[in-house]
Amino acid sequence: MKSNILNRHQKNSFCLNTKSFLLFFLFAHLFAFSQIEEVKNYEWEAVPKFNEIPKEFESYPAVVLKDYRFYENRIGSYTYKGFVVKHCAIKILTNEGVNNFNKVSIDKKYVRDYRDIRARVIKENGTIEELPKERIIEKENSDERQFVFEGVEKGDIIEYFYVIKDFPVLSGVEYFQRTIPVIEGKFQINEIPNTLTYAYGYNGMTEASTQKYKIFVVKNLAAYQFETNATNYANLAKVHYFTRVFSYGFQDFFRDLNYYADGTNAKTMVKEFITDLKLDDITIPLDERLKKMDIYLKTNLELDYQPSYKKVFEDKKITPKMVLNLYKDVLDYLNIKYNLIASTDKFEDRFDEIHVVPQTLSEIMIYIPETNKRLTPFNYWIPYGPASNVCINNTGVMFRTEGKNNKNVYYDFVTIDSPTVDENLVKTNSNITIDENMEMVNVNKKMETTGYRSYYSRYYMKYVTEDKLKDYIKENVFQDINVDIKNYTISNKEYEFNYDNTKPFTFDAQVQIKESWIENAGKNYIFSIGKVIGKQTDLYQEKERKYAVDLYYPKKYIHTITLNIPNGYTIKNIDNLIFNKQLKDDENKEIIGSFTTIAKIEGNTLKISIEEFYNFTHLEKERYNEYRDLINTAFDFYKSSVVISK
Repeated sequence: MKSNILNRHQKNSFCLNTKSFLLFFLFAHLFAFSQIEEVKNYEWEAVPKFNEIPKEFESYPAVVLKDYRFYENRIGSYTYKGFVVKHCAIKILTNEGVNNFNKVSIDKKYVRDYRDIRARVIKENGTIEELPKERIIEKENSDERQFVFEGVEKGDIIEYFYVIKDFPVLSGVEYFQRTIPVIEGKFQINEIPNTLTYAYGYNGMTEASTQKYKIFVVKNLAAYQFETNATNYANLAKVHYFTRVFSYGFQDFFRDLNYYADGTNAKTMVKEFITDLKLDDITIPLDERLKKMDIYLKTNLELDYQPSYKKVFEDKKITPKMVLNLYKDVLDYLNIKYNLIASTDKFEDRFDEIHVVPQTLSEIMIYIPETNKRLTPFNYWIPYGPASNVCINNTGVMFRTEGKNNKNVYYDFVTIDSPTVDENLVKTNSNITIDENMEMVNVNKKMETTGYRSYYSRYYMKYVTEDKLKDYIKENVFQDINVDIKNYTISNKEYEFNYDNTKPFTFDAQVQIKESWIENAGKNYIFSIGKVIGKQTDLYQEKERKYAVDLYYPKKYIHTITLNIPNGYTIKNIDNLIFNKQLKDDENKEIIGSFTTIAKIEGNTLKISIEEFYNFTHLEKERYNEYRDLINTAFDFYKSSVVISK
């Protein structure tokens, strides 16, 4: 790890008196508020009018003409309900569009009641055909209702809306951008009396709020093309919304994090746990004590619903909220200084330094200044030390407290530092033999992983069943290769090995290839040796790039391939196996990405050495062509072959 895990780039400090505040007070207040007018029966226009479709959108299979989403919450002394209206109209522009958009499914799970469901087809000549109610069916053994627009043709408009009567919807996210253009989109949620409704639009959503409603609109929203290694969901046009009784800032988020799940600071339980594990033994280095605590909690307690905080060690069950409380209680009892850090999953949401959006601040970490490491209570697969993999080099907010009972709360914006490229290593060793008939290919492949990939594999091993284990090996070791697994071993799969990179998580498998790697070419044979490294990404078809390249973390691959040359045969054209592509940093011209190979004949074997690495997590879109060339180099090797000649 780099010595400076937290790089402070902006400071915005505030002070708050953190008085006790329990979440249930929200609902206690909400029930007391005056009633608001119930939502009117929603109705569409008898003869609808839609905005004109821009010429640049006419090449798509379909276009969304209207996408309305309305939320109306009614909360008072004797009522607690909400209404949701979703109204959509789609114009079909091609035959492909007919096949893709003539079916509509709506979720019925957890829904109290559908107040109304309507659907119709507006023919190109203006004729309107409404779908009979009996055609709206519930799919068998499903949580969906579905209706099919039969007889839809190119040029038709399909339109539907439904009204849901349910419990109030007090927080959520609405995505408006799709893989087809949207001509008009609108989000609306009412202001509940004596509360504060927060809503923020991103990536093209424009606010048009009134005194009574939070409103966001969008016009002529372009289709979204999902890109490889991009923060796709963070890029989409969307609205985040939530309701609170009082004004809400970063300090309030911190306060929420500090509520106890059952209102109990179970000091006796915590003390016993500390004593049993000797966590209070100061002769043991702090790093070792924290590691011991983390291993115990993540290997003995299952995330589940368990209402009693005091009984977590008895029942071996704990809620995510309790997990954070437990870590904090232990640290507080031992007087270990720490800071809470919250960040977003950068692939889902960008960090907003201006607006606090609590549902996006999903990555909660406990930073220990003395050891320069982190605890990740909510990520059971990540050990004490590194940050959550989805927020590497992302912005986060770090909290610190001062004063009596830590009543003064301050916060700073920080950058979550990255691990080194060598900490996330995939190392494979493949030994290939071909039978004397030049038909059957056998491979002994050993894969060793360290860093995040090994963390997740060890976590998965805790839950995978024996009948699913071979599928997991095929997917992770051999990827797209059709193989028959003859034998395998797994080493260093226990959670505690997450703390020792000298003991990587290891698959060692012996397989028979069940697909053709050998092509007869007269007296010679063409052998697809590159396939042994597993399927590689092909970016040859992706010519244009709209967004930056983003990776989870720096990573390195080292492949060693040994082909045992069949008796009486020689290998030709090994030059086809030589690749050398590099990506350099713009600033200092250091190599930040590389795919290089070495191939040579040693006796009766062909040996290939490959080193591939990506020592970055973010690359601006202007440099995408360089990145694409590097990725395609790996793909070229995957497609490479040698000639085996008698």
